Amino acid sequence: MKDSLLDSVATPKVAIDWFRSTPWWRFASQCIVISWRSTHLLLCAAGLLLTQLWISASHRIFGPNETVVQDWLSPSALPNGWLPVLEAQGTELPLSIWQRFSYPVYQWLSNPTVNGAAFGLSSMIGIIAIWSFVGGCLTRRSVVELGTRMTAPWAESIQLVLKRWQSIAWSVTMPSGLILMIAVLPLTLGWISNIPGIGEWIAGLLMIPVVLFSVGIGWCAAITLFGFPLSVCSIVTEKGADAYDGVSRSAAYTFQRPLTLALCIIAAEFLSSVGGTLLSIVLSTGLRVIEAGFDIGSYSSLKEFGTMWGQLLRGIVPLLLSAYGFSFFWTAASATYLILRRDVDHAEFDLIDMGDQEPKPLPELSKKERAVLPSDPDSVKPIPGPTLPENTAE
Repeated sequence: MKDSLLDSVATPKVAIDWFRSTPWWRFASQCIVISWRSTHLLLCAAGLLLTQLWISASHRIFGPNETVVQDWLSPSALPNGWLPVLEAQGTELPLSIWQRFSYPVYQWLSNPTVNGAAFGLSSMIGIIAIWSFVGGCLTRRSVVELGTRMTAPWAESIQLVLKRWQSIAWSVTMPSGLILMIAVLPLTLGWISNIPGIGEWIAGLLMIPVVLFSVGIGWCAAITLFGFPLSVCSIVTEKGADAYDGVSRSAAYTFQRPLTLALCIIAAEFLSSVGGTLLSIVLSTGLRVIEAGFDIGSYSSLKEFGTMWGQLLRGIVPLLLSAYGFSFFWTAASATYLILRRDVDHAEFDLIDMGDQEPKPLPELSKKERAVLPSDPDSVKPIPGPTLPENTAE
């Protein structure tokens, strides 16, 4: 009895590509690895120092006595005793970092004075200028590595961000400027209410339609606050993107896929805590070894240094931990942007603007090579090819 023809046919094996079916898994593992690289940590540390200096200077110039300068350098610590041997500090989570960027605005709203408004405006200008560049560089490198699995060179990333730095900053200030324009109406009515007798009645009557503008102000504020990191990612990812593209894409992705965005934020909070704990253990262990070696060779202890050097040395580890939180914030924003873009626009992850790659001109010929060339190109006869035998079959 012969075997059936179906028995000799090889059955194809089907394997599931988990990285394509579950892209979040690759992003989850890569976000931590990208965010704690030394170059990213040092760039965020420099951004934190510049931001602290800018806010301190703004407070000295504009800030009233009630204003408290926010500390951008020290991360929040985990509860004492959770790891008594290492005494590791925790890094800040993405939501707390997002609150730092919006801190001057809420501070001004809690203390609506002229000095408070000037301090808040000055602080926001510095924050936007500094972190548009820092965030642009980090998101550019993160987007390229997450999307194409290739590392973007620093020189090309900085060059692209510098070209679009103004667009990144304008994507934040554009909706903020619209908010300020609408806020002029209640400001004017506030002055009218000071008129004795009829001022309060006129202002109260005119405030009824003005209050309806609160919906528009709320939408603009939501686009500014929630879409700030997404607009940065859009400008450094899409080809020829500008501020309008950043605002429109961030608004569309935020309000069309709010549940996906919420899930990405929850995942980022968890991953940031895991990566920050690991980095904290590493840095705390290394600091303990250095302190022990210094204490053995010195008559005093490193912790007892009261000079500037002691404060500087003891502040390096908290600064790096805080820098990791900001580095992960921008890396997680890049992963979130790629996921939302694929969900809304159905764009593949590797669809990224790789810069203006112009074709290079051919090298010039030497005099000897040009002398060999014929003066009349039409006089050049083609080289005859091999002759094929004729088909004699009837």
